[in-house]
Amino acid sequence: MNKYIKTDIEQGIQYLKVGIMNALADLEEGREKEIRFETPIPLQLIIHCAEERGWENNPIDDWTNGWEVDYWYRMIHPNRKDYLSINGSLLCGNTRLEIENE
Repeated sequence: MNKYIKTDIEQGIQYLKVGIMNALADLEEGREKEIRFETPIPLQLIIHCAEERGWENNPIDDWTNGWEVDYWYRMIHPNRKDYLSINGSLLCGNTRLEIENE
């Protein structure tokens, strides 16, 4: 792979990560009730960022409905007693983040 392509992709992921971390901070601090991304954001990158901020997987919840590319994923924060709800479409994007009280 061309070294410039590799660098561009790595830098793009870093920019996405900064944006996701800022979105999570706004939700956690109550500046936003809900964040919607109109473009597709990799679900695994959102989960990775949330884990870095202390959120943990919630093993009770399924993450897809089993026949569509839509997903619903919840994480729990042990110190906050809140849930981080992540949902959207793997095909169309429209990712939504929201913090729900227990």
